[in-house]
Amino acid sequence: MIERPPMQTMWTQRNLTFPGTSPAAREHHAVAHLSRVLTELRERDLALQWWFVRKGAWRIRYHITKPADLTDDPVHPVLTAGLAWTRDIYEPETHAFGGPQSMDLTHELFCQDSRFLLTYLATEAADRRERSLVLFTALMRAAELDPNEQGDVWAQVADYRPAASTSSRDPQTWVAFTAQVAHLLRGTARSALVDPGWLAAYTHAGDMLRTLRKEGLLTRGIRAVIALHIIFAWNRLGLTAPTQAELATAAKEAIFGPTPSDGERARATAAACSPRTRHATSLPGDQPRRPSR
Repeated sequence: MIERPPMQTMWTQRNLTFPGTSPAAREHHAVAHLSRVLTELRERDLALQWWFVRKGAWRIRYHITKPADLTDDPVHPVLTAGLAWTRDIYEPETHAFGGPQSMDLTHELFCQDSRFLLTYLATEAADRRERSLVLFTALMRAAELDPNEQGDVWAQVADYRPAASTSSRDPQTWVAFTAQVAHLLRGTARSALVDPGWLAAYTHAGDMLRTLRKEGLLTRGIRAVIALHIIFAWNRLGLTAPTQAELATAAKEAIFGPTPSDGERARATAAACSPRTRHATSLPGDQPRRPSR
């Protein structure tokens, strides 16, 4: 059997499993552990690019930028101390994120987002859904997507995260929730809601995506790329798939209006196909003539 050489990548990946019987408990341990690790590495004068995503375990990807001549990995023993962990090989989703230049930009945003997010998660972090909508809107505006294009992004996210049946959804509650989402999508971001540096990172990413698009350097549609950014960011935030589905559907409906339910579509189709409806909707000049006697 021929052995293949290991894939070369600048990023090292470790999958960490934090203790706790609930996602909130595991998040609490993760934030405390990563904050302690980063503080220790800074004290040792190590410059580090790093980011994470939650997918079962917390997948930590890091790259030491200073000093550049290290022969061993000083991060690994500190990062994995006291935890269950596994090695992994990071494979950048270069095509999915729109090509090499866009992947570099993606890593830059992932690192910035993870840094601000770690600080945010150390607080109560009760408004993570609202913050995410403000950040994504800033990115899309900087990318010069008009409202319909932004709505299409949310529709693509909703395709990634299909909503459950709407039969159990209270209509009044849903209308109020969608109105709140619409307010966030249409409003102006306030520094009281989102850290200015965090907002600037997303705005810069949107501006750079716009530039790559104009220069013909994206290998995938900008809306598809942004939709994937939203999914990754929500996974970092720790939002569950049902919550992501709810937010994406509400954002889509905030722009395009309510989505008819399956039952409503079936009734509309049946009505359109009925003989009475066909006769009632025919043009005046198309009325069938009575046979002459």
